[in-house]
Amino acid sequence: MQRSGLLIVFILLSFLTLLSNALQSPAATGSNINPFGHAASEDTSVNLLLAAQPGANLSIKRIELYFENRRADTTVMRDYPDLKAFADITFTGSGLFQGYWQVDSRILSYVNQHLTFGGSVTIQTPKIPPLPTFDTGTHIVKFVISNPPESLPLPSILYFVKAAEFKGSPIAIKLVSPSDESMLEYGPVKFEWGKTNTLSTYSIQFYEDPKSKPVFSFCTGDASYTFSESVLTKIFNPDRKYYWIVTGYGPGDEIGESLMRRVIFKTSSINAP
Repeated sequence: MQRSGLLIVFILLSFLTLLSNALQSPAATGSNINPFGHAASEDTSVNLLLAAQPGANLSIKRIELYFENRRADTTVMRDYPDLKAFADITFTGSGLFQGYWQVDSRILSYVNQHLTFGGSVTIQTPKIPPLPTFDTGTHIVKFVISNPPESLPLPSILYFVKAAEFKGSPIAIKLVSPSDESMLEYGPVKFEWGKTNTLSTYSIQFYEDPKSKPVFSFCTGDASYTFSESVLTKIFNPDRKYYWIVTGYGPGDEIGESLMRRVIFKTSSINAP
């Protein structure tokens, strides 16, 4: 009987000891003592969150297309083997970037690339398959972004494949409006030029520096192009000079080009209170 009493007392003391240890454990006190014997940092979870945050915020700010001549148009001979186009992508954040090169509304190749830390990257058309040059005439190139989803205005560039060396003079394309050195309102603007019977496709190109690559270009069968508000606000800045030029190509070997003009956009009033 005495031995049973001692056993009960021992069990009670053991229970009280375990209860005391539990009350002093890290979970009960809220301390940052690591059970493996190392001090844990209070900032660990916050730092991981900040490091992972850009991955969810990849955003494409700008895309510029051009050929090796730094222009939005070029002319090559049929079966030319080494034609290249380039896309300069400006972005913020990090994440998976996906898109594809498109020639005459047909997909040429896909691009899947992980972009990190923001900045810019240049993507080149692949060697295999190359840009096709076996068909003479005009071909339009685009780079379409599929991820991240963006509402960016997509530029288009143009290359012309000819069967023989062109020996004539380029057809003069007359620019109609806006006039040279115009001060333009920062809003939708219509650019116009004279249409000819021998040219069927036109490329309008805009530059900050005539010796650099175009900041935006667009191919059309019309003799005019009107900025949307999206193109204007994402590509062009107020109080800055831009140069524009139009080139044209016909169904045969006809080639045309205009003189270059300059325009300046006035201070923006789109977001004014």
